Amino acid sequence: MNNTQSQNSYTNQPNRNDGLIDIKKILFLAKSNWYLFVIIVPLVLVGTYFYHRYSKVIYNSSVTIMLKAEDNRAMTRTDLIEGFGLSPETNSLESQSIILRSKKVVSSALKKLDFEIDIYSDGYLMDFDLYHNSPFKIEMDSGHVQILNTPIHLIPKGNNKIEIRISAENSWLHDYSASENIGGTGFVEFSEIVSYGDYVKTPYCRFKVHKVSDTEIKPKHDYYFYFRSIDWLTNNYRSKINITPISEGSSIINVSITGENRRKLTSFLDALCEVYLEDNLERKNLIAVRTLSFIDKQLVQVSDTLESTLERLLAFRQNQIFIKPDEMSTILADQYFEYEKELQIVNLQKKYFGELVDQLRTNPLSEDYLLPAFADNVNGVISTLIMELLTLTNEYKLVESQSSVNNPYLKDLDTKIKVGTDNLITALTKVIKNLEIQEERLYQNIADLNSKMSKLPEAEKKYLDIERQYKLNDAIYTFLLQKQSETNITKASNAPDNEIIDKAVVDGIVAPNEAADRKKALMLAFLIPIAIIALKEYFNNTVRDKGEINSIAPDVPIFGFIPQSKSVHENIIKSEPISNISEAFRGLRTKLNFVGANNSTKVIALTSTNTGEGKTYCALNLASAYAISGKKTVLLGFDLRKPRLTGIFNHDNSKGISDHLINEASYDEIIHDGGMKNLSVVQAGTIPPNPSELIAAKETELFFEKLKQDFDCVIVDSPPIGIVTDARILLNHVDCALYVVRSDRTDKEHFKATMNNLLGDELPCLGFILNDINKKTAGYGHYSEKYYADNK
Repeated sequence: MNNTQSQNSYTNQPNRNDGLIDIKKILFLAKSNWYLFVIIVPLVLVGTYFYHRYSKVIYNSSVTIMLKAEDNRAMTRTDLIEGFGLSPETNSLESQSIILRSKKVVSSALKKLDFEIDIYSDGYLMDFDLYHNSPFKIEMDSGHVQILNTPIHLIPKGNNKIEIRISAENSWLHDYSASENIGGTGFVEFSEIVSYGDYVKTPYCRFKVHKVSDTEIKPKHDYYFYFRSIDWLTNNYRSKINITPISEGSSIINVSITGENRRKLTSFLDALCEVYLEDNLERKNLIAVRTLSFIDKQLVQVSDTLESTLERLLAFRQNQIFIKPDEMSTILADQYFEYEKELQIVNLQKKYFGELVDQLRTNPLSEDYLLPAFADNVNGVISTLIMELLTLTNEYKLVESQSSVNNPYLKDLDTKIKVGTDNLITALTKVIKNLEIQEERLYQNIADLNSKMSKLPEAEKKYLDIERQYKLNDAIYTFLLQKQSETNITKASNAPDNEIIDKAVVDGIVAPNEAADRKKALMLAFLIPIAIIALKEYFNNTVRDKGEINSIAPDVPIFGFIPQSKSVHENIIKSEPISNISEAFRGLRTKLNFVGANNSTKVIALTSTNTGEGKTYCALNLASAYAISGKKTVLLGFDLRKPRLTGIFNHDNSKGISDHLINEASYDEIIHDGGMKNLSVVQAGTIPPNPSELIAAKETELFFEKLKQDFDCVIVDSPPIGIVTDARILLNHVDCALYVVRSDRTDKEHFKATMNNLLGDELPCLGFILNDINKKTAGYGHYSEKYYADNK
């Protein structure tokens, strides 16, 4: 392949590395960097132990509730509220979840508990909640304002004394009697030593500290407590409540909460469930209470009328010598009584339903609905509609308190309430019309009886009228008493719709999860060193191995791999002839024998990207390898700018290549003994002011022609080709150019730029020498430690 083809191949070759780290290389490097694992793995595991030892334990507490659908709600659902979108499951899961999280229920539950004072113990690494385990009892003066959410420190001093410390800035002041915040404190700095049981009096708090007799108080230990408001507690606990169904479609839900104190968690859930059931029962009893109130009002009116009618009847009997009515008069009077009794009940029902219609029209979201006390089929339907509307109204108020007015679900509920209200008003209007028809019929019957009774004697007729009024009021009074008793029985027999299956228990630890954390820590302990190695490799900008050379110049062969040397000698072939490094140079010599095999003399130049990459070292040992093989070899120090061979061989640098090229020294004067059989050395000579022009002169070509006549092999130590043009000019006189790349030293970008320029020219045979390969990284350079082992 000619050089132009080589350049084209290089240009079109994709970057095989693509900036990604080779996984095999990372694994090999992980083995080489074992010390990172030895350091990091124990550190991570020990850190995990201390994290578990000193981090706060977060518990999960839960309670199980079964939601029951109400029979009367399902009774006429299909016929009456089709399209409402309310099913028993929806009501159970969505509505009941809203109720459980509502401010009303949560705040009522917290009011049953003693959470308004939070007491803690200040530990070395973490603090402890001392709920029901505190050595102190704080007696708050509820008539005085108290500072909220600010630590008030308690430091026992002995001799029945305790120090109170408060430090705060712009904390809220709370009036517990009015349950409201009343302003801020400004800057607060307070310290006072008081006796147990004495009031601590400040403008921003007032309380007493009492000892709890059966609890140990640590002397000089720092305890502290907070005053909490119900509103703050409500918002805090509402955010922690989690409600999930046991399974999809199930009416059994799990209510859970997480926190640090197990006793506090179970106390809150128990109180929440108690209030929840009470609220459910209260809403069921609300209609019965309203009905009883209506009945009580009617009983008062009827009782007054009954009493006055009885007095009139007794007075009439005393003032008149009364003759008992005949049989016909009695029959007429009884019929009249029955009609009037029925008429009174109809009027009572009209009044009932009329009040309900007025309430619905003026305030449809009010809960002041009356359950009809006169149960019949029609009124049973109305009861169902009322219960549905009450449920929707209650749900609307709960959602409204927890969301914005633009909530789509709130708008949907509003629509359903309007439809439900219209349906109920329509049903009640029809019932009232039916009652009006009954009323007209009864009035007509009463009018007919009046015409018949008008023919009776006046005294008898008056007596029958008074007696009829008395019996009528007595019957209505008895009827109302009966309905009152029935409603009370209904109220007393009411039970909550829902049932607590399992009481609150702590059913697990949420954090820290020791088993999971240990697995994560172990994984992290291995990932961190691997990540460090991978990042180190990713950001490493030096050529490390054969793969990286091939990714930059894929069509240029690598002739030699030279292991890293720790020897103080430059000429390894001479000082350590059977070492692995010497074998590497012999292997390089063997490969070069196949390059230009028809030439009687080989001229080989060694160059590099920059200084310090080992080109002089490689040139010296390659020349020595040829010398010991019987080849008459000369080593040329053609780095005229920074010569090194003079220092290695301790030759006088007054006569050398530069001197010969300007005719200041003869050919024979510049050739020196190399310290080995068959090896000669030509040093650089005096450093010229114009090295490039000197190398490009005709004298250089003549000099090489003379060397080819006298030597079998010419090794040229040329300048770095990535810095100066001297080396590129020298390549015109050689059979083979060896480019020395030093592992973990040659800059990758500089090397890449140099190769881009170099491969564009027509060159003689070009190949690489990978120098200074570390045994730790030799494996992924395809030359293992075993291959390079000493043969001693």
